[in-house]
Amino acid sequence: MNNLQNRANAVLAFSISAIFCLLGAIALSSLVIPSQPSGSVGLDSIKVLTGRYDKNWVDYRTRDNEFANTVMHIDADLSSLFHWNTKQLFVYVVAEYSTPTHLKNEIVLWDTIIKRKSAAVIRKKGIKNKYSLIDVNKKWTNVNANVSLHWNIVPYVGFMTYGRSQASEPYAFPLPSGIQT
Repeated sequence: MNNLQNRANAVLAFSISAIFCLLGAIALSSLVIPSQPSGSVGLDSIKVLTGRYDKNWVDYRTRDNEFANTVMHIDADLSSLFHWNTKQLFVYVVAEYSTPTHLKNEIVLWDTIIKRKSAAVIRKKGIKNKYSLIDVNKKWTNVNANVSLHWNIVPYVGFMTYGRSQASEPYAFPLPSGIQT
């Protein structure tokens, strides 16, 4: 170590190595922090309508597709998922069902991002589906769906982890109702 450049290089290389070792320890230690999240979701009502559906409008004159509108309730306490390495939670409700042509289908009905531990207790009723509930087969006849609450933990450093609640009892989709205007 004769000159300033060699000394600066040695200090910088050691500092970067120490920082990466610290970040690795943080990432690994956050995987073993115990958490007890609880959550349940249920559908209060399902209404099946017919028409041509777009996210901005519905053409009720065309009876090609069936789409569903749902009203649900969520009761969850995800505050135990927040610790010193949790940046935010991505929480979403998924409907899972099977059809004769597709064995496993999943549709996201609703989602939110939680950035604070104080907002991680969710008790909401009367939530309408945020995203379209349309099937590839264009019909909801004889379809039973289970809904469940899923979450992704977005860390400051490390691996993104996933979790979910127990699936609900199956909900049967009703026959299409008359046009309500």
